[in-house]
This record gives sequence, structure tokens and C-alpha cells, in this order.
Amino acid sequence: MKHTVFVAMLGALAVTGCASITAGTTQSVAVNTPSKDGAECKLSNEKGNWTIPKTPGSTTVTKAYGDLTVACEHGDGSKGSTSVTSSTAGAAFGNIIAGGIIGAAVDMGSGAAYVYPSSVSVVLAPPAGNVPTGGASQGSPLVMSPATAPRLSKEDAEAKLKDLSALKKQKLITEAEYRDRSREILGQM
Repeated sequence: MKHTVFVAMLGALAVTGCASITAGTTQSVAVNTPSKDGAECKLSNEKGNWTIPKTPGSTTVTKAYGDLTVACEHGDGSKGSTSVTSSTAGAAFGNIIAGGIIGAAVDMGSGAAYVYPSSVSVVLAPPAGNVPTGGASQGSPLVMSPATAPRLSKEDAEAKLKDLSALKKQKLITEAEYRDRSREILGQM
């Protein structure tokens, strides 16, 4: 009887400690608009939506496997947006030892295994009617297009694909979700 109670308590402790080992499911993200302060920014990922009323500012977001999109607009009509890629938190690998495969799966599913950059800069472009003629000048803002957006390194892509494969093997995501997310990752290289 004592052995059964001990095993039950140990199991309960192991399951509840998983996400806390990798620092929880939320994190603070600061956003600035270097060319012009005072923009309102909307942040979103697969776990939710958040707003920063005025830049520079910060908010707490729920961590997720997918990208965090940041779209900002200033009162004068200037706009800009970017996406930042989550990376696997270093503590997630330690969780495999402490919490095993179940702990790692819980952290991947909850987002606790991932982390976004703590600071994001969004370049604002002037409204369509206010674009300077004669090409870009040295002081003009740049708009980041998908072609110029930061790309995933081979190592980051491999790590994300490996994490995704583990989720599929544990039946935490469907085959269709696996294919879609794999395409997203490969498209970011």
C-alpha cells in the first residue's frame, strides 16, 4: 500500500512539473518602431492576439510553435509588419531527461518548449501617397517583404522538423497538420 501511494505521488509530481521546467507558457515581448514612436502594434500567433497601444512597449504573449506576427500602424498612416520565428528553448532538452517523452510532449503542445526573441523592431513605411519619388533614399524606411524577411537556418529548420516529427509520432498532431507545418518550415529556409 505504501509503495502504491509513493508511486502515485511521484507520478503526479512528474506530470505537474513539466511546463515549469522550461519557464512556463508565456513570455514578455518588447516592440519598437525605430523610425517613429507611438505606433499601435497587434501581435498574434496560433495561441492568441495581443495589443501594444503605443511603441515602444511590451506585452506578455503565450508561446507557441508557430511564428509571432507583429503588425504596427501609426496615427499618420505609416504601417509595417514582421514575423519572428520561435525557437526551441534550451531548457526543453533538459526536460526530456527530467520529464521524459511525456514531459517534452506536454511542453511542445502547450508552447512551453518554445521561445520568441524578447525584442522585435518593426520598420514603418509612409502611407501610399507619401512615398518619396526617385527611389529609396538613405533615410527612407524599408518594408520587409517575405523575400527579405529573416530566414530559418538549416539547423533551426532541422530542429523544428525534428520537434514536429516527435509530435506526430506521439499522435499530438494529425498527419495533415504535420504536412502543413513541414511545408511552412521548409518555406522559411
